[in-house]
Amino acid sequence: MRHQRSDRATMAWGVILIGIGACFLLMMNGVLPNGSLHTWWPLIVVVLGLGSLAGARDPHSAGSAITTIGLGGWLLVAANDWYDLGWSRSWPLVLVAIGLGAVTEAALGLVWRLKEDRHVS
Repeated sequence: MRHQRSDRATMAWGVILIGIGACFLLMMNGVLPNGSLHTWWPLIVVVLGLGSLAGARDPHSAGSAITTIGLGGWLLVAANDWYDLGWSRSWPLVLVAIGLGAVTEAALGLVWRLKEDRHVS
């Protein structure tokens, strides 16, 4: 059952990414208007991360969701050139996002194991 859910989640992410990529391709070629979406598209990544976090059932999925939210935050900063952090100067935020996900996964893993140990004892 767990493997089946993972396959569905992977397929859903694939379809979402294909859809987003197709929309950006159409916008870049003038088929779709690109108004404010030009700088605010990273909010889509943040919202997807929040949705993943809401549906997280284990430390790994929660850590991945936090990484996705962090990457969305980086994309938002870079796309809008906030604090003079454009694409070439903001790349360290990618490391911060990955680190946040890893720390979240490790911390939740410890809490998860402590709860399991209490139930077994």
